[in-house]
Amino acid sequence: MKKFLLALAALSFSLSAFAAGDDDAFYGKIEKMPSAQNPTWVIGGKTFKADARTKVESHGGHKFDVGACVKVEGDIDHRGEFYVSEMEIKNESRCQK
Repeated sequence: MKKFLLALAALSFSLSAFAAGDDDAFYGKIEKMPSAQNPTWVIGGKTFKADARTKVESHGGHKFDVGACVKVEGDIDHRGEFYVSEMEIKNESRCQK
């Protein structure tokens, strides 16, 4: 039961990142990139895990690097679990507050 509640809380936190965006998207600057030891991204103060299902797009020579502005889209899989479906480099103006 404790594991279920923790998973539910994590899912709720992840989904809240998408509640106010357009097309269920979250815009933020990359603060931390994944490594072999830690597969998580920190974007705009929120933690995300990308996996083989995640489509990663970069246009015009822009690279995924700390400080880059990205759009993160998420979805729920058939098991009801949140995952990052797409990450895309965006114009810096999208991440201005």
